[in-house]
Amino acid sequence: MKIDILITLAEKDFSKLPFVVESIQQNIDGVRDIYCISDITVPQPLSGVLYFLEKDVLNFDFNLFEGKVKARKGWYIQQYLKLFQEITPDDYLVVDSDIYFNRKINIIENGKPSFLFGTNYTHPPYFKFMWDVFKLKKEYHYSFINEVMYFKREYLQHLLKSRRLTKDQFFRISVKVLNTLNAISGFSEYELYGNYVTKHFPQSYNYTYVKTVSKAKPGSWSVKELRNYINLYKGQDVDILKMHSWTFGS
Repeated sequence: MKIDILITLAEKDFSKLPFVVESIQQNIDGVRDIYCISDITVPQPLSGVLYFLEKDVLNFDFNLFEGKVKARKGWYIQQYLKLFQEITPDDYLVVDSDIYFNRKINIIENGKPSFLFGTNYTHPPYFKFMWDVFKLKKEYHYSFINEVMYFKREYLQHLLKSRRLTKDQFFRISVKVLNTLNAISGFSEYELYGNYVTKHFPQSYNYTYVKTVSKAKPGSWSVKELRNYINLYKGQDVDILKMHSWTFGS
């Protein structure tokens, strides 16, 4: 099976993109196309990557965000992009712009995609959001947040139909809930999708646990820092390296 990749990208992660793409090409079999969506133009585009701007992909009114939600506007926009972009084929693998595949990983096994589990996060606002918008509870004992998710648009459409919502209606309802929660992190696209699929399509995915390590720092990573981090774990018993960074409002 061919796999199409979607990467959403903020300016602070531009330095990481060549390493992320390299790891995809080396360690994910069957890659067909790699799509990248960013808020501004990537200054040094990579050959073989298809680039799009956020404003050309979604037209939701992100000015509706308030308070702490508004402060993390870019982070929330990326989540809606992952769920509702239409530039990729119907099945697509989202790879966050701050992870590196350290060795071969099978995304498709026995004809089914895999949920990849790493760290078991527990963040109550994510589950309150799921309940408030979709009456959906936590359906699996482990967190679906691992910066990698294979989405099937068929299931995303089923998710919306379950509450008789259009994409825009879901957006407006979700923004009201997020503004009320007023949490720095109030919504996880991965928890929403993973738990919904587990409840309604439990046999459609494999459930696979992978080994991860994580490092975070403020601001952007330099190329030297990225190379040193990657070389430190080269050949070690680790599947995914996470190289997080943050700036105010991201």
